[in-house]
Amino acid sequence: MAIADLFAHESDYPDFPSDSAIGHLRQALRFPTVSYIDTSKMHYAAFDDFHRFLRESYPHILERCIWEDVGHSLLLQIPGSDPSLRPALFMAHQDVVPVKPGTEKNWLHPPFSGDLADGYIWGRGAMDIKEMLIGHLEAMEYLLSSGYTPKRTVFFSFGEDEETCSTGAMAICSLLMQRGIELEFVLDEGAGNVMDATDYGAPGILACLIGIYEKGYLDLRLMTHSKGGHSSNPFHGTSLGHLADAISSIVSNPRPAVLTDCLRSAFRALSPNITEEPMRTWVADMDHYEAEILAWCLSRESLYHQVSTTIAPTMISEGAPAANVLPQDMWALINMRLAPSDPPETMLAHCRNLVGPEVELSLDQQIEASRPSEIDSYGYIHLKQVLEHYFENLVFIPAQNRGATDCRQYEPVCKCCLRFGPFLEEESVSSEGIHGTNERISVRAYLQGIRVLTRLMEITCINPEEHE
Repeated sequence: MAIADLFAHESDYPDFPSDSAIGHLRQALRFPTVSYIDTSKMHYAAFDDFHRFLRESYPHILERCIWEDVGHSLLLQIPGSDPSLRPALFMAHQDVVPVKPGTEKNWLHPPFSGDLADGYIWGRGAMDIKEMLIGHLEAMEYLLSSGYTPKRTVFFSFGEDEETCSTGAMAICSLLMQRGIELEFVLDEGAGNVMDATDYGAPGILACLIGIYEKGYLDLRLMTHSKGGHSSNPFHGTSLGHLADAISSIVSNPRPAVLTDCLRSAFRALSPNITEEPMRTWVADMDHYEAEILAWCLSRESLYHQVSTTIAPTMISEGAPAANVLPQDMWALINMRLAPSDPPETMLAHCRNLVGPEVELSLDQQIEASRPSEIDSYGYIHLKQVLEHYFENLVFIPAQNRGATDCRQYEPVCKCCLRFGPFLEEESVSSEGIHGTNERISVRAYLQGIRVLTRLMEITCINPEEHE
């Protein structure tokens, strides 16, 4: 089944200016707002030009909002009429990843062209994530131009460097903290994966993931030292051998799997559709069958990472210059994506117990898992309600977000940080385009995503009391 076959209520908001929204996204894709870890490579003039374009394109928002430049990130505030309501924040990032040199010729349409062809809008950022940035603004501009006034204060935050180091999001969150602002919910990119729920025990059911937290990140460095020498006398072993033993030991001894509250909630949401045994019986009593469910999940590619910290050796130094020479100092890196139950210090201590004294361990980079949002929160309930209105025959379930986003930076000011880009696209398109060649989005998916955002803003921010 094609993703577009799941779209519903495409006739909502019949007076929405679709052609204008399409044109604005096409223009937005022409600004090469590329971010680099080396900020000396940043072309900040492109961000300045992009900001001028936004000011010119959304007059109703500009008239009503408090516009703040935070470095080259943006924070827009549209005050609500009811100060007793906690604000909502809709976010996206302005920056895009570079186009890999030499691949430009492989693009069917130039990466910063914003071409409209074959039912798609083409360009770097079309799915990551300028369609969401422009979609947020299109939704609010439409509501304001239709005479609506928000009761709940609405913030928009657009970071400048989500693809690298998130300093823009951190700076904006710091401002909100200084002002004592506590948000009702945050909506950022993420999740939105449509998948067959067979691995959950519900064959034939399509599930769609709403991200409620992100795993942590850890780069573990392993170091071994040796004077080297001739390979005919490896009496004390070799630095490469010690390194290989350490890597093998760490990979072979993972931390215990945990059935998270998030995954329990996903099974509960799917439980009316779970027909496969023994999962149907197990899910009816998850406390009793926890061990069985964990074993089931660990044996399935789509689920194992939701119950465990993943361990992936990814880099190793070259070794000796010749086959008959003992290698000297060597290093390797193991990348881990941390479950909430495994903070970096726990993983470091765990790994130290698994390796010999000849191997030194240190952390190159570490980020704890984010705090899971509650599925009974105001934001999650209303997002799920809106998604069920616009996408038929999908069961929406909470899940971890496999990638990192700016969203986690807002946890100090919000207990409900949601990750869901409502621009559902065919897997063949999204897998090819995000960070790759021929990034694009279908016009139909783009406009349906804007309908989702419009309705979500309408029921949570314009007249929230009417939809309780």
